[in-house]
Amino acid sequence: MDGRLTRLELLDADAEILAALPEDPALVVVDAPLAVPNATGRRDVETVLSWLDCPVFPVSRRRLEQVAGGVRGEGLAARAAAPGRDLAEGVPDVVLRQLMRETGAAEAPGDDDLGRYRAEWLALRPPRYRPKGTGRAQAGGLSAARHLLGGAVDLGDWRPDPAGDDWRLIADAARLDAIACALTAHRALRDPASVLWLGTAARGRVVVPADDLMRRRAAVNLERLRAEGAIRI
Repeated sequence: MDGRLTRLELLDADAEILAALPEDPALVVVDAPLAVPNATGRRDVETVLSWLDCPVFPVSRRRLEQVAGGVRGEGLAARAAAPGRDLAEGVPDVVLRQLMRETGAAEAPGDDDLGRYRAEWLALRPPRYRPKGTGRAQAGGLSAARHLLGGAVDLGDWRPDPAGDDWRLIADAARLDAIACALTAHRALRDPASVLWLGTAARGRVVVPADDLMRRRAAVNLERLRAEGAIRI
């Protein structure tokens, strides 16, 4: 709980991932959908996130079958279930944008103008470092993303290798996503008021770093979307 990276492994098979999970009670945040009840369209959590100007990949069972061959996260979540172990989905881009906001000190002390907050949030553009489609990883954003995360997590001497081959770049992008998820879990446990929880385990449950203004925007949109019958969370 001291905000220091103690281990960073790149795992592939579900069995490897499950074996690496701690036996002690833990919050595990994963950059993958863990529950997808809808056959088409998008989940409620993605609807809410879109209204918070946090666009994410719209998830449905049909789309995941087409893109990934199935909903891998559901099986992984079921097998990872254990007493005291909590699982949730993270959104690395939201982590990076929140860190940009915090380090840029965009919010003036005492400023509670949601309109100004939204304009400032929309202006934030996180570094691009993931592979785009079937193309190569985007090396230019790796160091920028590491710099942002390194301001909130003690990463020791670990650094991505922008000069590496494409497979190394893709692996480093995955490591950055994992660090962003770990930071989210750390904040959720250390200071529950510093994150926003959305959704349910059965319909998709997301946790992201958030300040008071983001939580206020979420409350307004959740109330409206529920009243309109647009969401069930």
